Amino acid sequence: MHNDMELGAFWGGVREIVRKMIGDDDTYSRWIQPIVPVSLKKNALLLGVADEFCAEWVKSNFQDMILSALLQAYGEKFKISYEIGHLIEAPQRAHPEHVRHSRSDVQSQRRSSDKCNPAYTFSNFVVGPENRIAYAAAMGMVDVRSSALAANPLFIYASPGLGKTHLIQALANKIREMPSQFKVEYLACEDLMNQYVDCIANKNHHVFRNRFRKVNYLLIDDIHFLSKTTNLQEEFFNTFNTLYNEGNKIILTSDKRPSEIHGLENRLISRFSSGLTVEIESFGEETKLAILKKKQLSHQIKFRDDVLHFVARNLCSDVRVLEGALFRLVAVASVENCEMSIEMAKRILGDYLEQQALKRINIESIQKAVAEFYDLRISDITGTNRSSNIAVPRMLAMYLSRTKTEKSLPEIGQAFYKNHATVLHAFRKIERERKKNETIDRALSQIERKLQSV
Repeated sequence: MHNDMELGAFWGGVREIVRKMIGDDDTYSRWIQPIVPVSLKKNALLLGVADEFCAEWVKSNFQDMILSALLQAYGEKFKISYEIGHLIEAPQRAHPEHVRHSRSDVQSQRRSSDKCNPAYTFSNFVVGPENRIAYAAAMGMVDVRSSALAANPLFIYASPGLGKTHLIQALANKIREMPSQFKVEYLACEDLMNQYVDCIANKNHHVFRNRFRKVNYLLIDDIHFLSKTTNLQEEFFNTFNTLYNEGNKIILTSDKRPSEIHGLENRLISRFSSGLTVEIESFGEETKLAILKKKQLSHQIKFRDDVLHFVARNLCSDVRVLEGALFRLVAVASVENCEMSIEMAKRILGDYLEQQALKRINIESIQKAVAEFYDLRISDITGTNRSSNIAVPRMLAMYLSRTKTEKSLPEIGQAFYKNHATVLHAFRKIERERKKNETIDRALSQIERKLQSV
């Protein structure tokens, strides 16, 4: 039936469904609208894109949407492949001449950090034991008094919501305020990818190189997204080398350390790890309390310390969650014109507390985290398969169940359908291996961070 259908109309219907799924016109016009339907043979759809980078990006980020749209529109499953060489410019792209002219003066070039949130400063960044080194290292990039920690590159990693974006934007804002005419570029990694695609599509590769290789400071947030494309990795490797060799500063943030970014080339892992790599850890109660006190300064209503302690003790480390909870309490206290108590806070934040209770670390959450890390099913973790690719993750899950919960050996054994002696053997084996096996230690560290971030 599809062979008789006009190909443009066929693809147009699918594209419209994908547009609604994405819900963002800029993303749609940049990535989906330029796609060209090349051929449709039975249920094999060939799509035309500009280059290998676009093909890889669409496949990684939008192919599931396209397949879902095809199923929704035509009730059948399709196979998708890509053909490069279809250079059709998407609408709403800035013309390269406009890009060049808009950045022609020194002020524009050195102040690309205008994209940053001006509220993100070093002065309102709450410093605690979990982020003190990262804070000092960022300050060391611009403050000679902190020069002992001024490393190049600086790589900061943390779970979402722990302030790494605040810190890197605070640094960009600080550089912008300095009297010296430093050129600084700050942007999120996804924006970097979009800039690269625009330059490739418009055959102005030199615009990209001139922009990012002639700065004194390059700050990229969420650099782990670089792993999604090989073409930009090549370009960024050369950009990194140019900046580094000329003594310019490179600051990167990520949700994981360089060696844990799957798909990142080894030479980039080596470059990213060559300076100072520092983690922002999940916040303890005291740091969360300090954050809440700092945040409430912007509100007229103030709460008793016992109420703030309750919130800090019972909610996660994510600053956005803490800020949202505080704002809700302020709103209710303002409307009801009453003094907030712990009992009221429990009632008002009931959904927050319920969600957090579900996320507490337990054997089930450990099994799920380990299974996701190794791309296994939970039934594999609790099953009887003794192949090493399953047995090792199973032992890691038992080890974490022993170290992260208060369950007894028999209780842990019951959750894995094993006896307590098997659990004890797994615990002792992983405890030994962690000290001498870097791969095991790295896997455990990453899984532990994921568990602690919820």
